[in-house]
Amino acid sequence: MKCKHYMLSAPTTVLDTAPLSEALSIMIRKHMQDLMVVNAQGEFLGTITSFMFSKMLLPAEPQLPDVASNETAEDVDNRLMPHLHRKVGDFVGAHPVVDPEAPLAEALQLLAEGYIRLPVVGADRKLVGALSSLTILRRFRF
Repeated sequence: MKCKHYMLSAPTTVLDTAPLSEALSIMIRKHMQDLMVVNAQGEFLGTITSFMFSKMLLPAEPQLPDVASNETAEDVDNRLMPHLHRKVGDFVGAHPVVDPEAPLAEALQLLAEGYIRLPVVGADRKLVGALSSLTILRRFRF
């Protein structure tokens, strides 16, 4: 079997030119841990992850436990706010991809290494789908 037989053909994406706030909104609304980033031509550029946002929320300097316990929600919000207007493309991380014609075993190996979702990218770098363990397992009825 090939990756194209199992992939989700219309994965959720965000444009690289969109503000980071839009990407965060999509991720929260759809309860996503990662989001694929494409350009206006539909070419896959990389991903952004919830882990990236977690790092943004951390204080710049390590804090002593008694100081950290006095922190307010506003303090945490203020660390993220300056980034929300920036373009998603500024935060894109590299990510492995699979070809639609690749054997499914190739994708399964990457998923077994801990990737949440794999972009399925054609020879023209256009995103044509996505694979996750769940998209592969969805053919089973439990």
